Amino acid sequence: MKKFYTIATALLLVAGTFTSCTKDLDEVGPMSATETQDAKVKIQAGNVKQTPTVTLSFSESPVVVGTPVTITVAVGAPLDGGTTPTKGVLILQRAKISETGAYSAVATAGYWEDVKTTQIDKTGPGFTYTLTPDEIGQFGWRVKYSGGGAGYEGVETAADLTVVAACQGATLSTSLVSATLLGDGMTEYKVAFHLSSCTAFSNVKLQGGISATIQGAVTAVDEDGQAGSIRYNERNVVVNWSGLDVTNAYNKTFFVTFRKVAKAGEELTGDWTAKVGEEVIASSPKFSL
Repeated sequence: MKKFYTIATALLLVAGTFTSCTKDLDEVGPMSATETQDAKVKIQAGNVKQTPTVTLSFSESPVVVGTPVTITVAVGAPLDGGTTPTKGVLILQRAKISETGAYSAVATAGYWEDVKTTQIDKTGPGFTYTLTPDEIGQFGWRVKYSGGGAGYEGVETAADLTVVAACQGATLSTSLVSATLLGDGMTEYKVAFHLSSCTAFSNVKLQGGISATIQGAVTAVDEDGQAGSIRYNERNVVVNWSGLDVTNAYNKTFFVTFRKVAKAGEELTGDWTAKVGEEVIASSPKFSL
């Protein structure tokens, strides 16, 4: 019995040893779901590219034709934090309708012409470019950033430069839109009065007359459908639009339609004026066939 007790005790000690080892292995077993997810995030974070900001601005827009304007472009740190790229390429481009076509606005660009290219590691994260516009209109420009390697996305931005004519105040012109023969020598005429301004004016009155010998009713309406006031004086008519708010970028056409028998060289309209109170800001002389 004494020998049996000794053997049993030894077996118990051995069993206890294996049980203890098995428990230790369990304690360093597979990671929990949370630990696994954290590890994945850390791995993925190393592959996420930053999206830098790129800016494009004009020293003046609108700019008067013939006046130098400076374009400034730059690449910077992402809006949500991060660092400014220290390598890569900045390219300034100009919009064209096609590769061999005219320069155009951003919306109608079919081709982008390279104007200036810089290496960030050599010239820094930005540069300027100066030009002197020689025609009026909307002209598109674009800046592109690329080549930042694994750390940065390629990005771009575009904007239109507006070029306007030198300000001459307000101008008023008269033109014939149509002349429709009605028979028996009668013709229906549609005449346009175009008022434009690069200077702001308040409470403007546009007024003028239609020459004598008109027959039938006269209609007066602007391009937005706003009717003018019509005053009949025997056989001629005075038309006006009052209370016009003329801005510094004003362009509007007013139409008057009437019927009369007219010969070549005969006047269709009298003098027309645009006034603020008694001050004439623009005028158009009598218009003849």
